[in-house]
Amino acid sequence: MNTSQLRNLSFLSNALSKPLRAQLLGIIDSLYPNPYKDRSIQLVNIYAAFVYSQGHHNFNAISVLNNKSDFQQHLDAFVGFIYEESADRSLKTKATYASRLHNVLRDLAKSVGMDVASESFSANRINDYTQRCIDTYKKSQTDSERLAYLDGWEVTSQERKHCSFNLDFMYVKYGRDFSNKVHNALKRFALTQKTNTLKNHLSCLAPLLETVSALDKRGSVASFEQSINEANVHRTFLKAYQVQLSDCLAKNTKITSFNQRFIAAIDVYQSVFIDTKIYPAPLKPFVKPKIKAVKNAPSFATGGKPSTLEDLRWFADIPLHIKDEQAVEIIKSRLNRDMNHLKSVLVAHFNALLAKQERNKSFIESGWVKPVTSHTRRDVEIGSNCLENTVATFCHYGIKGYDGKQQYEAFLGYRGRGHELNKELNLPTNSTLFTLTALLVIEHPKITPAWLQKLRLFDEHGRRSGYLQVGEQYILTSEKERRGRNLAQQDVVLNEFSKSVVDFIVEHTEIARQHLKALGKPDWKYLLLTSTLNTVTKPSESSQLYKPAPIVSRLLNNKAYAPAEHELTESDIDAIASITTHRSIRRHRGLQIYLETHSQSAVADGLGHKKADPQLLDSYLPQPLMKFFTERVIRQFQKAIILKAMEDSPYLLDAVNMTYEEIEEFLGNHGLNEMPDLNAESFESIVHDDSQSLFDSIVFTITAPLIQLLISIRTIIDTDNDEFISNDLVQHWYQSACYLLNRFELGDFAGNDDIEDMYQTAKTNPLNHEVIKGAIC
Repeated sequence: MNTSQLRNLSFLSNALSKPLRAQLLGIIDSLYPNPYKDRSIQLVNIYAAFVYSQGHHNFNAISVLNNKSDFQQHLDAFVGFIYEESADRSLKTKATYASRLHNVLRDLAKSVGMDVASESFSANRINDYTQRCIDTYKKSQTDSERLAYLDGWEVTSQERKHCSFNLDFMYVKYGRDFSNKVHNALKRFALTQKTNTLKNHLSCLAPLLETVSALDKRGSVASFEQSINEANVHRTFLKAYQVQLSDCLAKNTKITSFNQRFIAAIDVYQSVFIDTKIYPAPLKPFVKPKIKAVKNAPSFATGGKPSTLEDLRWFADIPLHIKDEQAVEIIKSRLNRDMNHLKSVLVAHFNALLAKQERNKSFIESGWVKPVTSHTRRDVEIGSNCLENTVATFCHYGIKGYDGKQQYEAFLGYRGRGHELNKELNLPTNSTLFTLTALLVIEHPKITPAWLQKLRLFDEHGRRSGYLQVGEQYILTSEKERRGRNLAQQDVVLNEFSKSVVDFIVEHTEIARQHLKALGKPDWKYLLLTSTLNTVTKPSESSQLYKPAPIVSRLLNNKAYAPAEHELTESDIDAIASITTHRSIRRHRGLQIYLETHSQSAVADGLGHKKADPQLLDSYLPQPLMKFFTERVIRQFQKAIILKAMEDSPYLLDAVNMTYEEIEEFLGNHGLNEMPDLNAESFESIVHDDSQSLFDSIVFTITAPLIQLLISIRTIIDTDNDEFISNDLVQHWYQSACYLLNRFELGDFAGNDDIEDMYQTAKTNPLNHEVIKGAIC
């Protein structure tokens, strides 16, 4: 039974009667109130899976609630089912499921006046009661086909990792044999793919197969296979595309992304079914839509999408009257303030971890080890009042090294306080590793979560490979697959501080690494490992290490780690906590680099990209930065018009919402001044006269939209000059357009590659001249 996939199994929806399902959900909510509705549904689904495996349909529990003996046997068999069939779960998780559901069914029995005894469930071993339940379950009648259905449909990647693919829609409509045929094809394909690539491929293929199945109105295996034979498959897939496109438009999903995923689905279908001769190739080629990103003139791609909260923290409430250079400094100061505060807290936590590690080393030397069974009159004192002995005892037995009758944390004097004990033992957790890895990302923003997850400290032969000394330099090395096969390996040269962080991570995870190595599990080779008293795991992509909102909130609100004097409010700290991830740290650092250097190449280098690819930089140089300045210029222009129009009005201050001092500063920085005479003689003077000229005092803020507008103005006036000859403002801009565009056409971009790129963008994406003509008439 795959407990994580039970919600996707259609047949379970009718295993329990609706009144019984509602009653069970109510009991769960009263016994275990929590904000996660999915947890309650999962528990009910586990019970529904048991009932389904016993051959029941629309089960209302009346048959077992009429007799206490029958109900006890039913309950015992259910507990045995959890332990026997939850192969995807650890013993601790099985105990949690069994304990909670045992209590739920006891409450169900109480509702009819039946009193059932409570039972205990051990997280470390199978106790007498659970063994009796397992025996009871094994004697019960179960349907093997239904049990196979509860397992779902897993495939194994090239890296021997499991991925789920939901074939429920096929099983329900076409039966077990046909779904097994498709499943076997997917399993063979999966063995050729890396895990992340496989997940992407499966997520693309599933909607295609489901849509094709929905289009098959007759609902038989023969009709389905007829729809994908060589004569019909191209037509069937075109219908599937039209159905999915309609859904995409209804949901307002990005069409470019939809087209990319549909083409990917066809390619995966080709690899899984056609290349392996399971189904034939089409007589006519598949219809694959051409993908063209929509370019919304007059804007151009400048960056990615920070959260709304980041947008507010960076750009909100910057006064209009100050110079743009001052506005940039405000953005920089806000960004630096948040980053400096975060780094201060992380460094303080890092120092606390270092201090605790040194303390525990001394405790191991001086503490006494508590024996599993004491044969003396006086036990070794242990617990929070005698940490020396606690630490020494754990170090002696190691992870999952205690096999006594008590739970491990109770044996160490911390019954019910496992989280507190983990902190005192300084075990590697998502919390400690987030601090350490976040510090590495701050120092070296080219480090990504995927790069960290793949980082192996040792190779297959047990030799140090991911952390090496080369000459006088220390290097971390891992893979970033997005860079391509030839450039996948990416090295990070550590500085003195980041080296100290890596050294501590190695020491911090050593006890976990040795435990895995002793068990013969290959994850011991990886740098990042988390541990509890009994288990060691390599953090998954979905773990709190990479989705750290609760962790960061606790860290930033811990006054022990906060800088002595800071000006951040509680709402500021909560805002920083809610947006902090490894990716957002990279985005912040990328923006810091850009504001300092004004160079996309510098950002690309800092982030570890193989080149300054604008599409790749989308996620790090945020579009709101350009949007902010574009809107700022528009608002300044509007404010200047109002000031000019209302300069003699008594309502001036109310209209512009400024003081007289701010108005004076605004007019000095952004006021409407007389435009210089950019006539032909002036233009000639800049070409032929090296002395001081009118143009030395002119600064143009170049953007792609501005160049697009200048191209339109020059084109319109060159075509129909008489109409605009009396419009001085248009003539001034026409002269400006001629001056700048002539320079660009001569290849004079003042050595700035960004301006050249903007010019080429503007040329290839001209504006509608008729619209511009109507605007300037």
